[in-house]
Amino acid sequence: MDIQWSLVLFTALTGMGGWLFFFICLNVFVRKTDKGAFAGTATALALTVVGGLASVTHLSHPDRMLGALQHPTSGIFTEALLVGLLAIVMIAFLVMLRRGIDGGALKAVAVVGMALGALMSFMAGQSYLMSAIAWNTELLPLGYLGTAAASGAAAYLVLIAAQKADENACSLYGLMTLAAGCVALITVLAYGAVAGAFAGDAAPMTIAAAAFGGVAPIACGFLARKKPGSAVALGAVALIAALIGSIAFRCAMWVIGAGLYDFFGLI
Repeated sequence: MDIQWSLVLFTALTGMGGWLFFFICLNVFVRKTDKGAFAGTATALALTVVGGLASVTHLSHPDRMLGALQHPTSGIFTEALLVGLLAIVMIAFLVMLRRGIDGGALKAVAVVGMALGALMSFMAGQSYLMSAIAWNTELLPLGYLGTAAASGAAAYLVLIAAQKADENACSLYGLMTLAAGCVALITVLAYGAVAGAFAGDAAPMTIAAAAFGGVAPIACGFLARKKPGSAVALGAVALIAALIGSIAFRCAMWVIGAGLYDFFGLI
């Protein structure tokens, strides 16, 4: 099955944006730094919007998407709803930051933002589950979530480090990058074992997803925790690697489906 690059970019970018916003909102509660909230949220919003637009380019007739949006049980409806809600919450968060609104109101928005940020990546993978397809396992959306979490955590680490956050903050979010990398590695390995992704044409991409999406953020997060003064460089390496791993995982899914062509004459 041909790799659907529009959908790969959609899920990778919105997932990264959602998890970047997750960690920004998390910081509302832990209060480790006052750096990066506005710029990070603006970046997360841009990633979400660009990712959403990328999904539209997958359609030969984008206007027909409106028909799918009339059916709440469709995957397109769920994805469009989450993208829209996440963007609205991000905009509300930006307005509150600009106006200096804090306390319970900001925390309430942050809770919603964390929930939507995490849910966006999971439900994007959930949309692809269907019977009689090789990747039909709940480990697929968990892999989407894990790889997106690693890229979002790394993005937040490099963002606050670049804005001169103190070493305690960099150390904490180095730990968060390490933890997200562990989630990515576990979910990729589990999915690869169950879906048979470590065999055939999908194997190189699955291995790359585990190495870049999991191992690299783990290593960089560990070093950033120990050496927070180097968090900018380590965060940048983790971010690039995690994004490569995230894309590789999504590509592997499409390659696994190549066998479906045997059942159709023309697609």
